[in-house]
Amino acid sequence: MELTKDALMPLIERAYDRAVSIRNDLHMHPELSEEEVRTSQVIADTLRALGIETRENIAGHGVIGTIYGRDRTRAVGIRADIDALPITEELASPICSLNPGVMHACGHDMHTAILLGTAMVLNEIRDELPLSVRLIFQPAEETTGGALPMIQEGILNDIQVDRVIGLHVEPRHETGVVEFIPGVMNAAITDFDITVNGKSCHGAHPDKGIDPIPCACDMVLSYQTILTRRLDPASGALITTGSFHSGTANNVISDKAELIGTIRTLETEDMELIKREFPAMIDSIAKAYGCTADIKLRDSYPNLKCDTDLLDILIKTCEGLLGKEKVVINPVSSLGGDDFSYFCHHARGCYYNLGCHRPGDEKVYSLHSSVFDPDEKCMLTGILTEVMSAIELMNN
Repeated sequence: MELTKDALMPLIERAYDRAVSIRNDLHMHPELSEEEVRTSQVIADTLRALGIETRENIAGHGVIGTIYGRDRTRAVGIRADIDALPITEELASPICSLNPGVMHACGHDMHTAILLGTAMVLNEIRDELPLSVRLIFQPAEETTGGALPMIQEGILNDIQVDRVIGLHVEPRHETGVVEFIPGVMNAAITDFDITVNGKSCHGAHPDKGIDPIPCACDMVLSYQTILTRRLDPASGALITTGSFHSGTANNVISDKAELIGTIRTLETEDMELIKREFPAMIDSIAKAYGCTADIKLRDSYPNLKCDTDLLDILIKTCEGLLGKEKVVINPVSSLGGDDFSYFCHHARGCYYNLGCHRPGDEKVYSLHSSVFDPDEKCMLTGILTEVMSAIELMNN
């Protein structure tokens, strides 16, 4: 069979119909990060029914499948995340979540179903494929990040997987559109916990204690100057204080104040500078107020930077499939994070956004919203672009 869009479209359309049914089932039975038991079973059962070699329980509830092409030693990887969010769905829909307080509000049900549809097509033409395909169904994207533990369990090494692609639904763009972000696509993330230790006393006699609240307030304001005075003003970076808590009574000065937050940068070098400056500034401010401070920095995801060559191949492939007017090149990076970034740091990776907004619909249902309502027809574009991009990468 000729591996062209025209030749493969009947297979892709059949796979799309089956993928919609799978997506509907997954949407009705969402599972939180690290609890994706049923979801992973659906994935494994679907792959095995296709005759695809399957391994389960990788880094928790991760699943991989391998479609062997002519070269059984090298493979192109395709990743989908599988977990849901702790959100109560508010849409009146026939496929509304049946699990109270849990919802696929970020489209991971679609990512999973798209990759299963892609697997159906590539498995049909496996004898024509120059290389093999590693299907990666990854848990825990929304919390601990399942990508790195899966990589550490050797999913890129037991067969040589040196290129990995993935997609994410994007309601800012209509169905049929794909978006690429050259350079850094998503930020590196380090989270922080600060405990400011003072001395408790009665609120009527503040001189008998050490109030940690003014000290913590000064910290919140001061560490922003690391961004404005220590980094290049053109850098993409932020420090967000997400929670500030102190005290339990109106007339008692607490013995401590607690801050938690996140640091995000587009460039790794900027993150390293902030991580050096941040503790030193916190410690100095604490001493100035007669307090002490306990600081914990917890590295999360690295930055997500698409491989230049892969990006060029996927852009040209999608332009040929969809038309240039349907391929958006966005120069603006996001300070959001995604653990697909680990695949970019352990292989050559390329990530792209899949438009999922219904044409003509005036409402835009954002990601992580209780009324997120993506157009299921975007899944056809998703399967088409994953299948043809994988083939093009093999040919390159």
